Amino acid sequence: MRVLFDGEAPVAYGQIYVTSSELPNMDRAFAGQVNGLCGAGQPGTLFLMTGTHTGRVRFTIEVHDDEPPAAAEMWEEVVEAPFLLRAGVVDLVPWGDGALARLPLIPEGQDTGRLPVYRVRYCATGMAEGSDPFGGLDPDELDEDDDTYLDRRPDRYLLCLWPEAETGGDPSAGGTAGDPSAGGTRSDAILRQTSGAAAYWHAWARALPPPPTLWEQVEAEMLTRLERERRDQAYRMREERRRWGGRLPSERLRRVSGNIQAIVQLDRDLVDRVADADAVSQRQIAVWAARQAFTVAGVADLDWMRPAWTALDRGEPLPAEFADPMALWARIRGEPAVTFATVSLRAAGWAPADPLGALLDAPVNAVAMAVPALTAAGEPDPLQAALEALWAAVTTYAARRAEFLTEVRRAFPFLGS
Repeated sequence: MRVLFDGEAPVAYGQIYVTSSELPNMDRAFAGQVNGLCGAGQPGTLFLMTGTHTGRVRFTIEVHDDEPPAAAEMWEEVVEAPFLLRAGVVDLVPWGDGALARLPLIPEGQDTGRLPVYRVRYCATGMAEGSDPFGGLDPDELDEDDDTYLDRRPDRYLLCLWPEAETGGDPSAGGTAGDPSAGGTRSDAILRQTSGAAAYWHAWARALPPPPTLWEQVEAEMLTRLERERRDQAYRMREERRRWGGRLPSERLRRVSGNIQAIVQLDRDLVDRVADADAVSQRQIAVWAARQAFTVAGVADLDWMRPAWTALDRGEPLPAEFADPMALWARIRGEPAVTFATVSLRAAGWAPADPLGALLDAPVNAVAMAVPALTAAGEPDPLQAALEALWAAVTTYAARRAEFLTEVRRAFPFLGS
């Protein structure tokens, strides 16, 4: 026999717990039991009731190799219950506080293979006196600021644990006391009852609805999982619909990579019609949009740019010297490439009503906006090339974007009005 704890333990609301994981739920701990002092209905936890509502009571916890002798006559209340372990080490946990003591039922580091089912015997004495707020003391004899009666509680408790001969089912499967998964363990029992306090809790436990069967637990978990998946799917659909401008994209459009969400938010109808076009038309739109952007930026007629336009017109990859937008911009400007940072100071919490419109209406460097249109037009995927080149042209036109959107529909009537 090993004594795992022997000392004062704080209790509140007449409760204290032994657990290897989460704290037990009171109803689920006692549902289906005949005793209302030691709730063992949730694997890995014990819900222990005390006569004292608030204070410190004497608590002893012992672990035995075999079933100990019957409880001594000094113990006025004695109950037993099966205890399905989730771990070989559990904690003694007061209400609303962290662990008070670590209880290694199975010595740490000892490999026992499958965890055994334990039997617990919970013994109490003085519960009737403990249920009195002053623990049997005369409040008239106590000083007004004397709270020491909380540390002089009359009730005492002994918790004995030992492994049953039979081993239970896998506690992770959700087995409960009396469940078939418990592998033939004995159900809980009241071995001795003396006080009205204990009788009250026994009657309360017996009046609880029976716990769900193992199949009912499995079915409830399946329904919960299906509902969670349904809600997750609904959220994903709603989020995708928002990102795609109010309606879900086609599978072809969904497969497009790159930065196309901005043009989607600006003109979803245009995006859908471009996606419905054939690859030749998409490539033509991409090259046309790039030329429009460079024209507005005033750099479309640079002589050294001709190899790039020739390659795009022929459907060939861009020459290597035109593939780096930063290097291309630096060459157009005739200056080394420089990275600039712009800081905007606004009141905390400020945000424009139309963030995309505010972005496009801001002053821009037209050359810097146009350069990505050229590399976009050279993308291998013609649909991605068209959409990214269109967006680069939109940002080049900036506040005149409505003019550009009209021009693209005039140039390609199949894009609609």
